[in-house]
Amino acid sequence: MYISKVDTLLDSIRKLIRRGATQNVKNIIAKLHAADVAQLFRYLNHNEQLAIFNTITSLEEASDILSQLDTPASAMILTRMDRRKAAELFKHMDPDDEVGILEEIPDDVREEILSYMSVSDTERVEELFQYAEDTAGRIMTPNYFALDEATSVDEAIGELQKLGEGTTEMVFYIYVTDKRNHLVGVCSLRQLLLVAPETLLREIMTQEVLSVRLETDQEEVARVVERYDLLAVPVVDHENKIQGIVTVDDVIDIIRHEATEDFLRLVGTGDEYLSRSIFKRARMRLPWLLVAFIGEIVGIQFLHMFNATLDQIIALAYFLPIILAMGGNIGSTSVAIVVRGLATGRLNVKELGKVIFKELGVAVLLGGLYGVLLFALAYLQFGDINYLGFVVGSSLVISMIMAAAIGTLMPIILHLIKIDPAVATGPFVTSAVDSLGILVYLGLATIVLI
Repeated sequence: MYISKVDTLLDSIRKLIRRGATQNVKNIIAKLHAADVAQLFRYLNHNEQLAIFNTITSLEEASDILSQLDTPASAMILTRMDRRKAAELFKHMDPDDEVGILEEIPDDVREEILSYMSVSDTERVEELFQYAEDTAGRIMTPNYFALDEATSVDEAIGELQKLGEGTTEMVFYIYVTDKRNHLVGVCSLRQLLLVAPETLLREIMTQEVLSVRLETDQEEVARVVERYDLLAVPVVDHENKIQGIVTVDDVIDIIRHEATEDFLRLVGTGDEYLSRSIFKRARMRLPWLLVAFIGEIVGIQFLHMFNATLDQIIALAYFLPIILAMGGNIGSTSVAIVVRGLATGRLNVKELGKVIFKELGVAVLLGGLYGVLLFALAYLQFGDINYLGFVVGSSLVISMIMAAAIGTLMPIILHLIKIDPAVATGPFVTSAVDSLGILVYLGLATIVLI
């Protein structure tokens, strides 16, 4: 939905809600796709969201919208509505979406909702809850389409037709199993149309099936789907028996969630930021700010060491901020590239040499360019004060190269010792680049100018 359309609808809907024009709101929502409704909800407060949601009478439409909403918004709505109706809504949702929302709901409310659900539905949800959070088992849907390898193409098409309209099974592929229910192959729907009806599935199936285990981390699941352009990936147990599938729409949610999580960790906080109290937010940032604080204290000590140099050539102080800022910026960029590369699997630790070479190459080119510019600025502003321009320009080049090296190496080292780079890299790199930048700049100035 375009931004202008969102703004127009928001203004109209808010006015209608204030006037109590429920039917008009209902008419507007009925014309929108569930994804567009979810987009609108991001700009509304809780009371406005609830007012709109209560105008939806169709259980299927309501459950579709809940599935599209951000999980906290869905959990809030279900928590504040009748428990029996909430249970009815879950009947029209995929199990993985149910679990995602239910784990955000308070335990007492969850138990009440589950008490109104059928035994089979409750068991299905509780089965997914038994798997660890952020694993393939937790995010998979147990609704998939599988047939025995001895099934003919004609019979397979007949089974597909029996599913009928409104089925909850995800028919992206036909998963082929043997008599022991082991996953032995996969067929696309297109393959069924290109062979004779009497052909057996075992004759046309692809035997090398890409699958993941129940305990596989969701980030790895996303990498598999992305790397091989799959619409869905089967989830199997230790005996290679299929337990469910993870679909591409869930993978998109995973990628968005992990990207947001990594970004928040880079700045020293965590996911679900808005739901945390001020004290919890402060406590999460405290250790990483302490790292930065200690690093900057070290920088102050370096300044004190070269106090005599600054006293003799006061012009050096004018260029210190830009040298530190340029080093910090290129260091932060290197950190972001490497951390994201490690998180998405696009960067392999075995390619360490290539990564370092490229980042240092970029730093040399940019450092050289801005070093020349800073040299010219120093000369124009202060004249030729005992090679001041040379010291300033050279320090900028060295600082940027050093920052790129630290920003590239630090996330990789943390990754190798099993520490999440997104959590610890940012504050360390920032303080290290500042402190070492001061040391290089004033050290070089002392050697050349004094």
